[in-house]
Amino acid sequence: MDNLNIYLKTQKPIKFYDICMIHQPSYDEILICKDNSKNKESEIDDFEKFLLPYYITLDNISEELTDEQKIGLTNFDLLSNSKELLYYLLVSLEYFCKTEIVDFDEDGISFEGFEGKLNKNNFDEFAETILNVCGRERAKVEKKVFANDRQRDIWEKLQEGRRRNAKKNELKMEDILNICELGGKYYIPIEEIMKWSIWRIINCYKTITGISSYENSFDIFLVSGENKLIEGKHWTELIKIDYRPKEEY
Repeated sequence: MDNLNIYLKTQKPIKFYDICMIHQPSYDEILICKDNSKNKESEIDDFEKFLLPYYITLDNISEELTDEQKIGLTNFDLLSNSKELLYYLLVSLEYFCKTEIVDFDEDGISFEGFEGKLNKNNFDEFAETILNVCGRERAKVEKKVFANDRQRDIWEKLQEGRRRNAKKNELKMEDILNICELGGKYYIPIEEIMKWSIWRIINCYKTITGISSYENSFDIFLVSGENKLIEGKHWTELIKIDYRPKEEY
């Protein structure tokens, strides 16, 4: 597939090989979807449920299947074998692909006007693309082996504490929208921002905060002379798409 970031940045429909086109909904469309669900006008009662099939993996349902049962299965198989999950998947595909599903058999799912099929060989890449569009990602499952129950209990309490702190310090969407509208060097009308996909909104937020962070560090450098504050950095590096600090490479 071509450079995904170009399509995410321009919010153009994404051609997923010769399988389907992926529509990138604006935040306004997502809010309309949520409003419709409250009025029972939608087949799915929450936009997040459109994303449910793409979050689920063999790793994060460890309590439902044994390791033996997972042998030979893929994430696509997992969805196909569950009536409820398959329903969510098919409705979600209609929403994101805006194309009629013409066939679904053991070889995969076919869309009108395309030759390829969505199947177990390409579904994980498709799921990652959908989640990218919506500013999400699959949770990384940390597998732990414990020497005893006490060790497990301590680890679970630590995880619970981390979840509480994450929830407490969570940045809400309204805060992100506010920073995009008012936090940059120029005012961006909220009506314009609402036309953007979630990916574009989050990218704008990261760009504004990245440049602000660099400018703050540079101001401190001018006073303190501490080179390490800006050494090897420049604001153009900080706002590159998929930028990671050097220590994370």
